[in-house]
Amino acid sequence: MEDSNMLTMTDAMRQINGIRVLPASTANSNFYSRGYQLTTSIDGTPNAAGTLNNASFDLSMYDRIEVMRGSAGLLQGAGGAGGVVNQVTKKPGKEFAAGGNATVGSFNNYRADMDLTVPLNRSKTLRFRTADLFQDNDYFYKYSHNRSWQAYGVLEWDITPSTTFLVSHAAQKQNIDAPYYGLPVTTTRTLWYGGRDANPTPPWGYSDYMTQQTIASLTQKLWGDWTVTARGTFYDQSYNTSYNSPDTPPNVRTGLTSYVDGGTFPNRGTNTSRSADVYATGSFRLLHRTHHLLLGFNYNSYNTHVGYGAVTSDTEYSDVSINNTAVVKAPPAGSITYNAADGAEGTDDNAYQWGFYGQLRLEVIRHLSLILGGRVSRFSEKTRDASPSPEGPWKTTANIHGQLTPYLGTVYQIIPNLSWYASYASIFTPSVGRLTYNREGLTPQQGNQVETGFKGEYFHGRLNFSTALFRMESVNQPVQDPDHTSFYITTGPIRRQGWEAQVDGQLMPGLDVSIGYTYLDTKVSNPKVSDFGGVFSPRHMFKSWVHYNAQQGRLKGLSFGVGLDAYSNLRGSYATTVQGGYMTLDSVIGYRFNKHLKLQLNTYNLTNRYYYERASGVWQFNFPAAPRSFMATLRGTY
Repeated sequence: MEDSNMLTMTDAMRQINGIRVLPASTANSNFYSRGYQLTTSIDGTPNAAGTLNNASFDLSMYDRIEVMRGSAGLLQGAGGAGGVVNQVTKKPGKEFAAGGNATVGSFNNYRADMDLTVPLNRSKTLRFRTADLFQDNDYFYKYSHNRSWQAYGVLEWDITPSTTFLVSHAAQKQNIDAPYYGLPVTTTRTLWYGGRDANPTPPWGYSDYMTQQTIASLTQKLWGDWTVTARGTFYDQSYNTSYNSPDTPPNVRTGLTSYVDGGTFPNRGTNTSRSADVYATGSFRLLHRTHHLLLGFNYNSYNTHVGYGAVTSDTEYSDVSINNTAVVKAPPAGSITYNAADGAEGTDDNAYQWGFYGQLRLEVIRHLSLILGGRVSRFSEKTRDASPSPEGPWKTTANIHGQLTPYLGTVYQIIPNLSWYASYASIFTPSVGRLTYNREGLTPQQGNQVETGFKGEYFHGRLNFSTALFRMESVNQPVQDPDHTSFYITTGPIRRQGWEAQVDGQLMPGLDVSIGYTYLDTKVSNPKVSDFGGVFSPRHMFKSWVHYNAQQGRLKGLSFGVGLDAYSNLRGSYATTVQGGYMTLDSVIGYRFNKHLKLQLNTYNLTNRYYYERASGVWQFNFPAAPRSFMATLRGTY
């Protein structure tokens, strides 16, 4: 994370093998594996908030990011077919430690963050840690500016030698001027290549977020290696957004388009999630062999409210260049209203799930394990008209009892360094918070996955490799409605199959490598989204990162690295919106002055390749990637 200078979840996910990043706005991105959106968990507890289009927390509060590809239904319940991203928050250490970073980069990017952990008593049973940041930056596209801060604090208390209590709180404030949602397609329904810094949002647009999250957990050691853990997560976000977007597609040659005040999108709302997880894990002896058992219960509720404002002004702007939307003025004061009489509307979406889960790992014979798992879930979702609309009755969009998500796997240790595995898992993913153009909920996605592969480790775990061959089938996968990009439709049956290979670790002292390749073949039955696989996952994806720290001699303290990524064709919502295959190159060079201080310079898109990261909608969600950029970071630790 430090070598690549990852600052956001988007930065981190771009580096992970097999993961496709789809930008959604200035504030957030969505992440896909094997063609399916990843769900999220916080310290292992399912978190529905991560499936919504929310502003995400900065990486400064996380110790590491774990990605499990493939169906995650066993513990997630409503688990994504693509897998789960587990965000592991920072915990206090027993010794004093402090660190901080100062960063300066392209597009007027200024950032400072600090990390401090300290024991609060002599016995070190009470410990505290804080990680905080402030950032002020522009973007490669015009007009947009971000000013944000984040504060994170965590208190850990060893009540007894076998009982530990932990509570943490994170808060993030983000104010974005001229929020960016990607470019529209042109009059010939092709991607715009007349300047990647174009921003359809005029400078007066804004998007403000306030996000808070509290986590409390209690861990009790029992006998042997048995432990029981109870954890609760409380997530709250409020936002207020207003921006205008083109009323007609820009001319493919001139870039001229038009705007109307009625095309302004004012909306404000809240996203709330409550999660709880209680589980016990440990091992036992039976028939002279050691077996492992996990038993648990988790609960997750999520509520979203959004109010869509109305615009009473009818001013029109003709012949506006997509490269100069600053000529489009904000609607006159008082013309944006949240009164139902003027046409303002609102919706509520309320959903919850709970379930019991378990996993039994049996050592059948020496070196052969059988894994049996399953979860029985209860899921319900309902929507209604809400403020500023007249409050309407609740309409149930999903009501599922006793949904079984089984898991069956086996692992065979061929030799001490090499294992073979095979698994079957089911898919059950409600589309929480996603509505059709008619403001109705989507049918949950269901299906199954089979997978087999090999995993190996060498040099005492310093070098690891893995291969996977998989096939996944599902129905009702959500995809953005190409004609109404703020809403969704569902697909018919989809079959995805492919294979992955990855090598990670240290080839020699100071030389770290991460190399991965993913092949994915997709067949979609619904003709309306026949290009769905191309939108979200190219057929071929290659990611690599090589980094070397000089260990001795005159170059000791010097480090340098290079990352090369390559993708095959990426197709959007039309046959004419195609991004051809492309390759990108990143690099880093750094120097460690001593054990406390290091300076590094990262370069991104070194060849300045002009390409699209995402090509999806008619009016939005076509995202050119950033041009070549630089970031210098001074790191201090104590």
